[in-house]
Amino acid sequence: MRTLIAAAALLPTAALAHPGHHKDADPTHLLTQPDHLGTLALIVAAGVAAWVLLRGRS
Repeated sequence: MRTLIAAAALLPTAALAHPGHHKDADPTHLLTQPDHLGTLALIVAAGVAAWVLLRGRS
């Protein structure tokens, strides 16, 4: 779990953001911007990796 936390802390989230504010963004904005899709893919991949690594430990 410490490795997952360290990976999340080291992820350059500011570099993945596009310019502009998101004050008036609708929910589909997350799925229409390539940088948001990349970030979402990283989050899903980290979650799946954590589940695969931790599912055998009880």
